[in-house]
Amino acid sequence: MNVEVLYVVKINGEVCETDKPAISGKELLKLAGNEPTGDFVIFLLLEDGDMESIRPTEAVDLQRSGIEKFRTFRADVIYRLEVDGKPREWGSDFITGRAIKRLAGIENPGEVGIWQITKGGEDKLIDDRDLVDLTCEGIEKFRVGAKYSICIEGKVFEWPKKTITTEEIIQLGGWDASQGAVEVDKDQNERPLASGEVIKLKPGHNFCKKQRFKRGFDQNSRIGKEVLLLQKNFEHVEYKEVNNLHWFKIDGYSLPSQLSPETIPVVFSVTAGHPVPKPYGFYVPSGVKLGDRVLNLNNPQHPPPFAGSWRFASWDVENWRPGADVTTGDNLWGWARSFRNRLLEGE
Repeated sequence: MNVEVLYVVKINGEVCETDKPAISGKELLKLAGNEPTGDFVIFLLLEDGDMESIRPTEAVDLQRSGIEKFRTFRADVIYRLEVDGKPREWGSDFITGRAIKRLAGIENPGEVGIWQITKGGEDKLIDDRDLVDLTCEGIEKFRVGAKYSICIEGKVFEWPKKTITTEEIIQLGGWDASQGAVEVDKDQNERPLASGEVIKLKPGHNFCKKQRFKRGFDQNSRIGKEVLLLQKNFEHVEYKEVNNLHWFKIDGYSLPSQLSPETIPVVFSVTAGHPVPKPYGFYVPSGVKLGDRVLNLNNPQHPPPFAGSWRFASWDVENWRPGADVTTGDNLWGWARSFRNRLLEGE
């Protein structure tokens, strides 16, 4: 019994099937419903983002691994664009970043980036596989620039290398090195960067993906010294300042054997006047148990700026006596250690 073998392709994003292991440009146009075929052209979308024109009689081998992708355009339409001020012509309504590089005659396309010049003044980095719509009113303008971009405190910087160090971020941002730098991810989670740390960048889309950095705390301030003391004694401490409150999140906080689970994240905050006003209360995840009973803690009136389902534990210190130096008198390291005592009290 003969079993019919079907080959799958994608044309203009739509899945099409054919029983031919090799298919011509004309046959692909018919498969896509673009007739009369002489009114259209078809391009093969390459893995690097470039587009290769397929002649009507040219055959494409469909027996290779993976699904071949194509895009069709009307043959009688010409679009104009500019690259570095030089006019170029393109015969379809969309163009990829890689095709713009080829159109501009760039010899080493993998080493440079294409930036779309926008009316708002904040140019957009176009990835090799990005499709740019040329049907919008006016001539789209592009320029050749750096392959990488980063956003530092709301400002986009072009960057020529695939890595950047903490010190280079600080230099670009223009603040004092003692403040350090913080990486902010797409969910607004913050991570202080270590001195000399090397961050790997991704080509294109860094601005869209919000790969951002900002200045950190002043290590010579009281809060800065508190953060460093906490980081010295706990494996992972996250710090952020939100609405004049200093927030701290300690991951992997160990609990006594009477409590479960063995480790949890804990969160607390202090006011801008720290260390004079004493801290109050802290946050733990839902479901912390004392023995076999879940602690009945309050829902927070003001949830902390960290993802998760949190409960608030009321907690106070009778005598809060901070010293002039963070290592003398009361400090936030000692305050955090006391959370175990509160949880052992139960409700």
